[in-house]
Amino acid sequence: MSADPVISIGADQHGPLVEANAAQWPAGALAAALGRQLDDVAGPLSVWIDHPDHAEAAGSDVAPSETALGRELTSLGLTFERDLYRMERSLPMDQPSGIETRSFVVGQDEQAWVEVNNRAFSWHREQGGWTLPQVAERQAEPWFDADGFRVYDIDGQIVAYCWTKVHNDEDPPVGEVYVIAVDPQYHGRGLGRALTLAGYEHLSDVGLTRAMLYVDADNAPAVTLYGDLGLEVAVVRRLFTGIGPLASYGTGRS
Repeated sequence: MSADPVISIGADQHGPLVEANAAQWPAGALAAALGRQLDDVAGPLSVWIDHPDHAEAAGSDVAPSETALGRELTSLGLTFERDLYRMERSLPMDQPSGIETRSFVVGQDEQAWVEVNNRAFSWHREQGGWTLPQVAERQAEPWFDADGFRVYDIDGQIVAYCWTKVHNDEDPPVGEVYVIAVDPQYHGRGLGRALTLAGYEHLSDVGLTRAMLYVDADNAPAVTLYGDLGLEVAVVRRLFTGIGPLASYGTGRS
């Protein structure tokens, strides 16, 4: 347990975004701290908790909302939304991608990419509904690298992509497949697997030795694919959502 547990508060397109690592907090303390820190925050809240099940018995199979932490967060007025896996492995990969990709061209590819992305993620809370200003925001980030944004064309049109990201703040630095998608009309061709491999090929070529990605836990086909590629679940991130201000944990106030 860390001597200095923290709660990070930022924002995303939905409103305040809160992040915490449950493994850093003693029993009951995280929910109490969230209740205090978010007591005067109004509107939609997204609360991401890393290692949410660390206090549960090994091998237990308890619904997220029924764990000790889940019940505490429910008492604050938060609702379990979904789990996200961080999956990791070493680089290089054990197999080639078998396809040729190109770098994203800034000032040329944005509109076509947005259209493909939004078709592929029409169902997704964070990745769907992207706009050109959102793309521009990511391009302005210090980690953005057009060469790490791998694009696959058919007949001159973008049909799939693998956007990678390097985390230099980790030791050793870690290469992430940040977002990957295939235009729905090209599903069934094995492009998801090939683009994942192409992204990690690029990251290996620039000298990285560790790979990771995030994937929705209930996306069974993707979890299976990444497992077949040698990635293993290293961290569970659990999303709870609600409308602030929250209740104070232990007071029963609503």
